[in-house]
Amino acid sequence: MKSGIYLVFATLVLLASCKKTTPENPQVITNRTVTTDTTFNASFFPKGDAFTGGDGTYSIVLPDGRSLWIFGDSFIGGVTAELTRTKTEPAYIRNCFIVLDEDSLKTLQQGAPHEFKSMMIPPEVTAGKYSEHDFWYWPGDAFIENGNLKVFVSKFFQEKNTDMWAFQFQGTELIEFSLPDLTVLRIDRFPESDSVHYGHAVLETDEYTYIYGLKKQFPYAARAKKGNVRSAWQFYTGKEWVSEAIKAQPMIRFTGSEQFSVFKWEETYIMIMQGGDLSRNIYSFTSTQPFGPWENQQLLYETPLPQGCDACWTYNALAHPEFTTEDDLLLISYNTNSMEMSDHYANATIYRPRFIRVPMEKILPK
Repeated sequence: MKSGIYLVFATLVLLASCKKTTPENPQVITNRTVTTDTTFNASFFPKGDAFTGGDGTYSIVLPDGRSLWIFGDSFIGGVTAELTRTKTEPAYIRNCFIVLDEDSLKTLQQGAPHEFKSMMIPPEVTAGKYSEHDFWYWPGDAFIENGNLKVFVSKFFQEKNTDMWAFQFQGTELIEFSLPDLTVLRIDRFPESDSVHYGHAVLETDEYTYIYGLKKQFPYAARAKKGNVRSAWQFYTGKEWVSEAIKAQPMIRFTGSEQFSVFKWEETYIMIMQGGDLSRNIYSFTSTQPFGPWENQQLLYETPLPQGCDACWTYNALAHPEFTTEDDLLLISYNTNSMEMSDHYANATIYRPRFIRVPMEKILPK
């Protein structure tokens, strides 16, 4: 992969007007504001005959330097010059991978784009027993372990001829891919998790791999020994770590959007989470430990809605710390959707990731 995209973000002069304060650079940081990231927004603007819109928006830099993005429900092609969308059957696939190389998007999925197959497909579908209308994977966070890519996924099932929102959570699974060719090596099913959707965020420390999830909009934490995520998990009760999943309790009494991020910045752990119940607010929390207590709640941004879309909402803000600029501007994405399918055909620009830059001083404890 070309290294140009990293150089672009490291030298965003317009966004870098205030450098980080250090003993060597005593300049005082002024009141920097949250800004939109025009480079990433342009990269994922609908165009071409492959990926033209999706949600989820997880990212990871692979060992060979490629920037890999993982999306949930994704439209493939079909965007006109007027930015309307033509109808396809099926309307979208359930997930895909994107390799971002400067301003070029390469869509990775099973088969050719016109076959409308996802990148990650449940065994029930590949065996021919069901279609992806019945069983599918929505992706969670990804990480590298023992030289391979591992992606957490949530499996869902939906009865035929039911409302589009009547899907049922079937459990957490982990898909392992070889690198660099991204061939599926194995799929593991994790034991009963007491209905927590684990895998929405992953954080690695020197000792553990932390796996975060959501249940009834509250965030939970589990962990496994680093380097062996398939080993027995421990679950956080709010006070201690136990082996029984049913004893897990939320890390914090904050209701959030389904997907969120946890990462470490210097000596501080940071959680980025959009509010639940279709809130447009993106918040940050900080802690001295990967599992809390989470404090220092900060409202970072209120997401705007697309103009003229009364049925639109935003959700699932995620942090992308690997793309932080050298003057400490954190990249955050959020997704936009509509309750009305007709909106996506009338305006192909609705359903896509949007990106902002947040100064780290707005997040870190004062």
